[in-house]
Amino acid sequence: MISFWTKIKKPIVGLSPMDGVTDFPMREIQCEIAKPDVIFTEFISAEGFVRNPGYFQKHLYFTERQRPIVAQVFGYTPPYFYETVSQLMSLGFDGIDINMGCPSRKVLGKGGGGALIGNFKLTEEIMCSCLKAIENMGNNIPLSVKTRIGKKEFETESWINFLTKFPISAVTVHGRLLKQRCNGPVFWQEVQKASKILKSKNIICLGNGGVKDINEAEELALKFELDGILIGQSSLGNPWVFLNNYFPQKEEIIETIIEHARKVEEFYPKERFVTVLKHFSWYPRGFEGCKSLKRELLKTRSLDQVLAVVEKYR
Repeated sequence: MISFWTKIKKPIVGLSPMDGVTDFPMREIQCEIAKPDVIFTEFISAEGFVRNPGYFQKHLYFTERQRPIVAQVFGYTPPYFYETVSQLMSLGFDGIDINMGCPSRKVLGKGGGGALIGNFKLTEEIMCSCLKAIENMGNNIPLSVKTRIGKKEFETESWINFLTKFPISAVTVHGRLLKQRCNGPVFWQEVQKASKILKSKNIICLGNGGVKDINEAEELALKFELDGILIGQSSLGNPWVFLNNYFPQKEEIIETIIEHARKVEEFYPKERFVTVLKHFSWYPRGFEGCKSLKRELLKTRSLDQVLAVVEKYR
């Protein structure tokens, strides 16, 4: 399948999907400061989307500047994947990604996310539902997967070989076991094993896990024979992570805080201004008074309040 994945320069360095983090305002800020090669939405629950698609309207909004943008879906009910993928394609996304690596206990408890690793039967049903939806819509939108190297022990070869049965365009491999969640060592040798298997089937392989910046991303991609890397946690409050050796000064950080607050206030209803507070806990760092600025920002509930707070720190 010819897709945007084959057109991006290598190594690809993209923004990893993060639940409750990579929403529209955050993605817009990221694109203004340093646009990643590919961007993913927040996780979308297949079951939740089918029951109440209107709830996800804000989750799925994007602008042309964010392309290529991929919608990521998690869940455990094959028919719901069919319905969700069918509707997502009509929204104009560049790709659909299936989450098979999320370590959230709530997701795992129902059989979704990382619980799919090694569950060949349910995974096959989900993949076939997604592929059928794509076929029936007459759309060549690429399907991809984000997963891990195993649950409690390495399952890299058996699991990745199984995924290559399906006509997917790319696989992102988080180099930690599911039991590690988002902590501990990243096993890049296992990611490299996955890459060799995927490349033999002409499937793009991206690595993920604990990558500090774009320089390290490029080094890891070269060292472990990867097509690219997704950066996640290191981008929290740090959209400059996609720039080479760039360290923002205090005033630039403050201006970004203001702009992020402005975008949130314009995009969400008033009661959802609180969605930006997590970002306020990440932005202030590396300058005198950053801790007290953070404390005051976490009490704000509007752009006007943010402006009043930051003025004292300039």
